[in-house]
Amino acid sequence: EDISKKSAIQFNEQNSEFPGVNIIEELIRVYAKGSLASHILGYIRKIDADTLKEKTDEGYTLNDYIGQMGIEYVLEKYLRGAKGTKQIDMSVDGTIEGEYIEEEAVSGKNVVLTIDAELQEKMEDIIESTVKNLQKNGKKAEKAAAVLMDVQTGEVLAMCSYPSFEPEVFIGTLRNDVWQDIRENDKLFNNAVQSANAPGSTFKMVTAAAALEEEVITESEYVYARGVYPYGHNPVCWYYTEYHRGHGNVNVKTALQKSCNYFFYEMGRQLGVDTIAKYARHFGLGQKTGVEITGENSGIVASTEVAKSRGDTWYPSNVFSAAIGQSYNNYTPIQMARYI
Repeated sequence: EDISKKSAIQFNEQNSEFPGVNIIEELIRVYAKGSLASHILGYIRKIDADTLKEKTDEGYTLNDYIGQMGIEYVLEKYLRGAKGTKQIDMSVDGTIEGEYIEEEAVSGKNVVLTIDAELQEKMEDIIESTVKNLQKNGKKAEKAAAVLMDVQTGEVLAMCSYPSFEPEVFIGTLRNDVWQDIRENDKLFNNAVQSANAPGSTFKMVTAAAALEEEVITESEYVYARGVYPYGHNPVCWYYTEYHRGHGNVNVKTALQKSCNYFFYEMGRQLGVDTIAKYARHFGLGQKTGVEITGENSGIVASTEVAKSRGDTWYPSNVFSAAIGQSYNNYTPIQMARYI
């Protein structure tokens, strides 16, 4: 397998000296730009014994490759195509005397993605350089993700996860050092759809929408943000921590502009966590997006029900952290992109 072109020519030229040896050309995967979109494309590997048992009825054999993740896995049945059959007649000494095509092979189908290759490449460069710059400045940055969507259609134009891998290394024999690097650095993990994290202040628009819809506040009403919130465990606004004063009078618009924690503590107290959770779900948070990628995480919406399922006691003051995107709130980058 995978012999050089020079060797193949030599075998063909000296066919009579190698009875029983026949050169067979096969299609292989070629990935044009190394690791570009690797978490979207996925990779293929030689089929293992357990999978072969499940797939024998579908025409798979021991030497076949099969999609393992990403598009290669999800759309395997379209990409694979169908094998043909060729009969080869040989003499006693191994000389080929005739070849007959009994059944033509069928090529796999083309699959066209919504991904814009130039945007994908640019975004991958950006998140990699961002991580490396943070590391240079002494920050503990190891992973990153980014998702770019068309706001009119919801089509994913670019989706990146760092660190990435090269799908081509799985074709043929996988070197131990390469596999060790992939495994130790968790390079197959798609942070864009598998990693769920607290969204922080980007969640505040959910709380704002809930407050407006539930008529807790109007667009023109103001809250005087003193910095230290006078309820519960007296949480403080980030602005108070930095400057030892509050934002003063803020309405919904200015509270979002200034990311005023105090304002959203007050909205959370009046709404309650389960009302905020209802609106989070309206925005698709805590649910899989349905993107055709393997391993998507559904995330978690903070609620009294989640607290109960974990054996935790939910105190009224817990809503303060939930209202600003903390507490149990955990979402994937692709969920956050869809919500925005």
